[in-house]
Amino acid sequence: MKSTSRYALVAALGFALAAVAPGAPAFAKKKDEAAAPQLKIGDAVRKPLAEADAAIKAKNIPAAEAALAQAKQASTTADERYVVAQYGLNAAQASGDQAKLSTALDELIVAGEAAGKLPDDQRAKFYWFQGQFAYQAKNYAKAEASLTKAIAAGSTEADAYAVLADVQNRNGKPTEALATLQKVIQTKAAAGQPVPTDWYGRGADIASRAKLPGDFVKITTSWLAAYPVKQNWHDSLFIYRQMAGLSGENDLDLLRLARAVDALPLAAQSNYVDYALAVYLRFPNEAVDVLNEGIKAGKLNPATSQNTREILALSQPKLGPDKASIPAAITAANGPKATFKSAMTTADLLYGYKDFAKAAEIYKVALTKPGADAAQANYRLGLALAQAGDKAGAKAAFDAAGATGNYGVLAQYAKVWVDHPAAS
Repeated sequence: MKSTSRYALVAALGFALAAVAPGAPAFAKKKDEAAAPQLKIGDAVRKPLAEADAAIKAKNIPAAEAALAQAKQASTTADERYVVAQYGLNAAQASGDQAKLSTALDELIVAGEAAGKLPDDQRAKFYWFQGQFAYQAKNYAKAEASLTKAIAAGSTEADAYAVLADVQNRNGKPTEALATLQKVIQTKAAAGQPVPTDWYGRGADIASRAKLPGDFVKITTSWLAAYPVKQNWHDSLFIYRQMAGLSGENDLDLLRLARAVDALPLAAQSNYVDYALAVYLRFPNEAVDVLNEGIKAGKLNPATSQNTREILALSQPKLGPDKASIPAAITAANGPKATFKSAMTTADLLYGYKDFAKAAEIYKVALTKPGADAAQANYRLGLALAQAGDKAGAKAAFDAAGATGNYGVLAQYAKVWVDHPAAS
């Protein structure tokens, strides 16, 4: 998470605080300012403040600090301590010393709160900068407390929530950090305001490192809806794959989704090989197509990849008989002896040949069979319908896949893809 640089903080605080003049106009009540809160300053404090003011203007910081030390010692009321703290911040700002500036800001906040003189706009600004200083000093507990107060006071800083989430995570509170990000994302979305893609990416990183798959899915599906670029699809799907430890049919179905959204060209060569290994014994055409896509994308080289070379050698001779078997397989799937498993095998065969409309028909048949795995069949039905151009039917199928388990998660991602196709 980026933080404001030292020089930016010094410059920003230069206009965050208006100088308080030491003479009568600053402290005496003017006729046209009758409603403004007034500060009562005694002569014992006023004189060294005037000296400090002159020294600050002359850039004589040691003299200013000496005068301020006198004023601070003479201060006996909350108002006096607050005004001295204001001058202290001006002197620190003029010095350009970040350590002095941070200390002076802390003193001003304490004095201002004690005097009851900090309106929300100043409170929000001062706590924001205090949080930035603490962040740079790696005092994340202080940064979290300050940023929380800045936000409570109505901070309008664009990165306030993102930086707060970052320090919460650094403080060992990933769940709270994700809740902070989700809150601002939802608020901005409801207001029709864009959310920076980095915020989603940071949330995804926090969730993955903390091993919070539910939170990871929640924030990445929001990310993909807002920024459906292929790299985001790749990262979301393959990090979830690792987090969930997918294997077998679940893993194959994630790889099929990654292929459908065209995220595989961004994946490692091992993912193409994993896909081919999962299907080559049952669906040689699908295995050959996937490997050829990997070769075309520059991810696979049969000369150097033994798995690629061997799967192609085993599968290519089977393509003719495999394709010739399709009509009889369709007839059997629609026949009275078909089972859920046999119908699914035929539907998957058709899916591998990219006959998505016909595959969808057979997936629907499979769903009518005893012992049907509704989550799996509806998910694959949704993939087929989406690629056949039936978006409404696809979303209905993904809904029918349920909201729990790995298929529930894959269906959530797939529904986002239907409405937000991956862009380059």
